Amino acid sequence: MKLHKKILSWVVDYGYMIHGSVTSLIYHKPPKHYLNYVLENKVPVILVPGILGKWGFMKTLGDKISLAGHPVYIVPELGYNLFKIPDSAKKLRDVIEKIDTKKDNLKGVILIAHSKGGLIGKYFLAHQNQDNKVLGLISVATPFSGSSMAKLLPLDSIQELTTDSKIILDLEKHTEVNNKIISICPEYDNHVWAEKGSYLDGAKNIGVNVHGHHKIIFDKNVEDIVLKYIEEITLQN
Repeated sequence: MKLHKKILSWVVDYGYMIHGSVTSLIYHKPPKHYLNYVLENKVPVILVPGILGKWGFMKTLGDKISLAGHPVYIVPELGYNLFKIPDSAKKLRDVIEKIDTKKDNLKGVILIAHSKGGLIGKYFLAHQNQDNKVLGLISVATPFSGSSMAKLLPLDSIQELTTDSKIILDLEKHTEVNNKIISICPEYDNHVWAEKGSYLDGAKNIGVNVHGHHKIIFDKNVEDIVLKYIEEITLQN
């Protein structure tokens, strides 16, 4: 991609980042319909945002999933998602254990994640899903191989995302869970600086014509793809 197009992509993407951040500040609690509008045999969904993003960053996507009849849960204990990935996975576990999947004959739970949220989701599948309660993970713009951009920010919660970090190397070893993951990859990601981008060997990888790490979570086509694969995972289980 030419330099001027990359610069434009960064500017536009940061506009979406600001939009998502403002939404997070406005909406402290999810809409009532997230848990009150539930259609029969619709699997529960949990939103797992990226670093520095609260659940509200994913509200547009969450709204669409909810209005399709799925109960939508959030993980408020994550805050701005600055905890280490294993600790975040434990907080996710706490929410999952409170979901009564036996009620209304629900089959399990699907994770919908953005960026670092996908790493939390994969860690959960690899280390904490012994009961197979989580049926699958749909991740958007997740740096499964890490991102060299993380080296520019000397914070522990961000250094965890470097390509050679302990947690990234651990996750790369756990290929046995990759077939439970659907990775949606933008054509150009201004935050995931890695050779493979969001591509994950053994997963179902879906490339989309979107330029921007944050913009992708607001893309209408991506919303449709997420809904499609929620239904596919549900039918497979």
